[in-house]
Amino acid sequence: MHEGSPINLTRFRAAIFDLDGTLVDSEPAWEAAKHAVAARHGCRISEAQILASVGRSMDELVAQVFEPATPEAARAIEEEVFAAVDAWMPSLRRPIPGAADFLRELHGRGLRIALCSSSPERLIRDALEQIGVLDVVEVIVSADPLPRRKPDPMPYEVTVKTLGLPPEAVIVFEDAIAGVRSARGAGLFTAGIGPEVAAPEFDICDLRAPDYPAMRAALNM
Repeated sequence: MHEGSPINLTRFRAAIFDLDGTLVDSEPAWEAAKHAVAARHGCRISEAQILASVGRSMDELVAQVFEPATPEAARAIEEEVFAAVDAWMPSLRRPIPGAADFLRELHGRGLRIALCSSSPERLIRDALEQIGVLDVVEVIVSADPLPRRKPDPMPYEVTVKTLGLPPEAVIVFEDAIAGVRSARGAGLFTAGIGPEVAAPEFDICDLRAPDYPAMRAALNM
């Protein structure tokens, strides 16, 4: 999918990864949790709403589906979904093929590794431990407690600030358009990864690849 000469990794000092869909496939667990909590509240989530929520924080979906009366009620519903996800994750979350080895190789080449996800930090750490890369991830930023979340640039701005690097020194790996827009808004070189990035809306990516072998080739690894 990438055209032209391979990108030279030496221009970057750090790599930031999204989690869900980029390093692990946890969407089946999230979908099961969202439907379970909706049913508990007498609500229904459409397939279109599920698809639109991929890669985004929970607040938008909660507002659309549950129409909570107060911010406190909205947060309580979000916490219900997170608790349900805890139950579904062990059986439904799967590693994305090649992701962990790719991340470790970038670390081995001298890049600092960070994680920027909309998931709560406990779920991020659990997933990184599952795929065996928690020890090489230097910075973890959960957008969940932030006032603005993906696709807003804030999550990536916070991650870059925590790394203490200029935006031009960072490459981001994302599978969802909300995350791509967040990273682009923060002024970061953005690599779309996964089968979905062939869609025209991902044309804003600096680099696109359908899987990690193709991404390796595009980065001359």
